[in-house]
Amino acid sequence: MDVATMLRSKDLGVAEKTVSNIIDPRRFRYPGLAKPSNIKISHVAMNVGHLFGVRHGVPVHVTSEPINSYQIMVPLRGHLQAEGAIEPGKALIYSPQDTMNTFWSQDSLALVLSLPESNFRRFLGQHYPDRDWRRLPRAASQMDLRSGSGRSFANVLGTICRECLDDKSAFRQGVSARSLEESLLLSLLLVLGDDPTLQKGRSSPCRRSTVARAVEYIHDHCQDEISSSDLVTVAGASIRTLQMGFMERFGIGPMTYLKQVRLRQVHEALRAAVAGRDTVGDIAARWGFYNGSAFAKTYTEFFGQRPSESLTGR
Repeated sequence: MDVATMLRSKDLGVAEKTVSNIIDPRRFRYPGLAKPSNIKISHVAMNVGHLFGVRHGVPVHVTSEPINSYQIMVPLRGHLQAEGAIEPGKALIYSPQDTMNTFWSQDSLALVLSLPESNFRRFLGQHYPDRDWRRLPRAASQMDLRSGSGRSFANVLGTICRECLDDKSAFRQGVSARSLEESLLLSLLLVLGDDPTLQKGRSSPCRRSTVARAVEYIHDHCQDEISSSDLVTVAGASIRTLQMGFMERFGIGPMTYLKQVRLRQVHEALRAAVAGRDTVGDIAARWGFYNGSAFAKTYTEFFGQRPSESLTGR
């Protein structure tokens, strides 16, 4: 995974050229008279594709010739307009061979995930080797990110975005990049799972027992050092099977599940601690959180309050 880069410009043509040089070519145009822009585009090159954060600062109309990738646009603010309005909580999806035709509102801020056809085809071949992938599954034009497989996709994408912002994160250092990216593709595959042949083997008794063994091990040993290979050994299954099982049941991967279990243990320990005698740092370290600032940020996002508030708020 490459270091994130940022483009800041007032020239819509510069933004068009920059993005088109990285992924499928597209055209950026003002829907009315040209207006001053305040364009900000961040970019992270991943193993499976490209992730962008995009803000134009003005209404923009984006079009393209037939594309060779999945383009998944997730508005965080404002809205996108294609066949209908796409607001926060939903995503707009273009499949390979689609032509893009999207209007961005003036205040729109969105994530754009680009997954090249060749990368996704390779991934499908690894997980479903008995199928002929000369024809890729097509996505619906919209994805609901608030429930089901769409929520799983949003959870993983959110984790990747947060990890991208931390220079010292396991993702930025390449340690967890592969597992998180595979979880992202697995969740997208579940979104495309209306095809009955894609659902073969989903939620099988074998997979459920695999997840159950891993979950039991996590709860019994969450204060110990646990790696994904440890969970694979305990579960008696491949990492892909384990990830798929966790995504189906919890909407997150096994290592994210482990992290959340540890966060809840810290939360309970903070609430039971004595302020002035116990410190947040000492309690967090018991559960493997050694980076104070990163822990505080993750904890606050998860519980909606700072660790110090949990310690003193009883």
